[in-house]
Amino acid sequence: MINKERLKLTLERYKEEFSSRWNEEKYKWEAVWHFQKVWDIQAADFAEMFSSATEKAVPLLDSVNHFPRGMMIEYAKQNPDVVRNLFLHLYDETKEIGERVLQFQADAQKLCDQYSANLQHYQRLTAISVYLWLRYPEQYFIYKYSVCRTAAQELQSTFLPKRGEIVENIKGSFIFLDEVAKEIAADTELVFLFQKVREEGIYQENYFHIAAYDVVYYLAGEAANRRKKEHAKEKQASYALKLTKEQWLQLLKEKLTKREYDLISDVISEEEVTWKNSEYEWYEKESFLYEVYMTSEKYDTLRALLLKKQNVILQGAPGVGKTFTAKRLAYSIIGLKNENQIEMVQFHQNYSYEDFIMGYKPNGNTFELKYGIFYRFCQKAAKNPQQPYFFLIDEINRGNLSKIFGELLMLIEKEYRGMEITLAYSGQPFSVPKNLYLIGMMNTADRSLAMIDYALRRRFSFFTIEPGFSSEGFQRYQKELDQETFSMLMEEILALNIEISRDSTLGAGFCIGHSYFCGQEECTEEWLQSVVEYDILPLLSEYWFDEPTKLQVWQNRLRGVFHD
Repeated sequence: MINKERLKLTLERYKEEFSSRWNEEKYKWEAVWHFQKVWDIQAADFAEMFSSATEKAVPLLDSVNHFPRGMMIEYAKQNPDVVRNLFLHLYDETKEIGERVLQFQADAQKLCDQYSANLQHYQRLTAISVYLWLRYPEQYFIYKYSVCRTAAQELQSTFLPKRGEIVENIKGSFIFLDEVAKEIAADTELVFLFQKVREEGIYQENYFHIAAYDVVYYLAGEAANRRKKEHAKEKQASYALKLTKEQWLQLLKEKLTKREYDLISDVISEEEVTWKNSEYEWYEKESFLYEVYMTSEKYDTLRALLLKKQNVILQGAPGVGKTFTAKRLAYSIIGLKNENQIEMVQFHQNYSYEDFIMGYKPNGNTFELKYGIFYRFCQKAAKNPQQPYFFLIDEINRGNLSKIFGELLMLIEKEYRGMEITLAYSGQPFSVPKNLYLIGMMNTADRSLAMIDYALRRRFSFFTIEPGFSSEGFQRYQKELDQETFSMLMEEILALNIEISRDSTLGAGFCIGHSYFCGQEECTEEWLQSVVEYDILPLLSEYWFDEPTKLQVWQNRLRGVFHD
């Protein structure tokens, strides 16, 4: 049962956009017409016939990281008779639909084990429903879990697909879509619109099964766009407090002592502070915790550590957001998103004192003394001593600190801030200002950097950034996405991190970070699959290059999340 009034409202909106949608979606009707014309189960070259029959259905069967059609063509080339029998059984209407679907997947797995070991066959419920629909379009429907579930929720259907319940999902979805199809057939205006676009090469359906899927696909898209707008609105209302210069000063009057206010109001008139479009974005602890998935207690610890030591290294596993955290930590201490008080550089093996502090660079036929990025930033900070400045160094352990800092290595220590020494190149006095803070970042999963320079150890405090899956911020983010596949994948990632932590050759420093899964206002299965295939699994291949069995287990578990 569905809410028919909601469906009628959807059909009204669908009709308004029919003309523009038809040009993009008519390929579905063309795909059925073409399949019916070409399909021949007894074809001598079954692989070629299957390839040709399904060529117009490619958008439904193959994508950037999901290719059931491509795999089936390869299997048909290897063993056409077995693949022919797969489809003979699938199209045997004397057998129950659930039995046929499960048998098709089981037989596909046998082909996969034989001809493409360690890969997937991709013959999931969506692909199988497309095969059935292409062959019998007046009897079957296209089934896609995310589309069907969202549309069912929007129409308040008593049926709601559940992950892993293959037989129940295909039966329930067909009943649900049949209800939609009947409402379309009863809408004379919409029927007329479909009749108007009938032409050669377009399948002329009588029961509106293709139309039914297109309507729920349209409805799911509407819902996703609505959630995206709501999320953006909520996000802006939650923490993006934008203030004019006058409003900001008034707020400071309320929050600070008179002495503190007088100091800061003087700074505002300095050239160092640039008011972009007459407004800044206020940034405090709450803003940090909204964007950075860390507990309040850990934020307090990190902030206090940086202010006390002045030199901190954020270390952590891949994808925990070390650089993201560093910049927002700086914002939160400044109190504003003020890029003028932040500078960033990345170290590497060839990075030198000449790049960092100063050195002679070619200038035509001569050499000219050039100041490096750290020297210039120190001078900038020194002109504005009442405000904190932050110098961020990514991959700090990849550089030779003694070589890069030279005689300034001592001056970055808190006890020696403000003390002047004479620089080797210029012969001029120089000091690292007391209002400058250094934040370094390093990846704990970099096997080539197991030994950390003692100079680094002694002058910096080390703070470990952990995966933030259990933080309030990430839990809120996950709730806002409201995507079942995302939640299922997170359960597997948590289990994976436990396995990595317990591995004696790896440990907690190699765990999978949360930032791989962040930054999405709309979460699609295609995006999640691409993260798994092109980010997580390649990382695991490096971790367990000598343990193929363990790697295979986790490949199957992570990919299995997307199985119907």
